[in-house]
This record gives sequence, structure tokens and C-alpha cells, in this order.
Amino acid sequence: MTIPELRKRSNDFVANLNGYIAEAVNFNEELEDLNREQLKDNRRADDTAISPDYSPLYADWKRTFHPQSYGDGRVNLFLSGDFYKSLEIRARGDEYLITSDISYALKLARKYGNITGISPKSQPAAQKIVVPLLREKFRQTVLS
Repeated sequence: MTIPELRKRSNDFVANLNGYIAEAVNFNEELEDLNREQLKDNRRADDTAISPDYSPLYADWKRTFHPQSYGDGRVNLFLSGDFYKSLEIRARGDEYLITSDISYALKLARKYGNITGISPKSQPAAQKIVVPLLREKFRQTVLS
């Protein structure tokens, strides 16, 4: 491969970078798992604690009837697992967008704030997932 051809391929890769990022990110289960772990750890997308706390009545009910989902008693938004299972990630330009199509997702977001998204604390783990995928795509499209 000549230098001009390498330059053209590299420029084409950069011009299409958002598409390659979307390819690496969209519906990536590992990235979705990062958001699930944040929720289990009582963290919003900005790393603040999920609040308000469960009401005492709901906490008692959850501890009694769903002890496996109660965890350490902090808000984790997990009862049946349906909300966690419904999380899907997509790339929008240079941002990640995590959504849920479950009927009560909007209600949870209104009550608890920004609960979906890759938090600053989780960004290094997200980069460890996405960068190798982009590196391989670069190797395939530019260097081969």
C-alpha cells in the first residue's frame, strides 16, 4: 500500500468515525451491563446516589417478599429484573444513549433522575470495551 492510499483510507476512516462508534456501541451488552452495575450500586449516570430512598413501607415489603432484590437496602431499582433487562444502548454522535421501552421507565426517571447512562466512574471500563473494537475496525478498514 502506498502512502497516499494509506492517507486516503485513514481520512475515510476518520470521516466515518461516528458510524464506526455506533457499530461498536449499539446494543453492546457489555456497555449495558455497566449501567446495570451502576444501578445495583445505587448510582445514577452522574455517579450520585439514587434518591429518594425507598419508603419504609415499600422497603419492608421488598425485604420480606423479594429479599433477593433487596440487596443492601439502598435504592437499586431492581425487583423482577424487567427494567434491567430492557436497557438498550445506542450511540448518538459522540454520546451514549441508554433507553428502556418498559412501561414504567419514564416514571422511574421522573422519580429518581438521570438513572440511565455510563457514569464518569464507569467511563474507563466503557473505553476498555469500545477502543479495542474501534482499533480492530481501523486495522480492517485502513491497514489491510
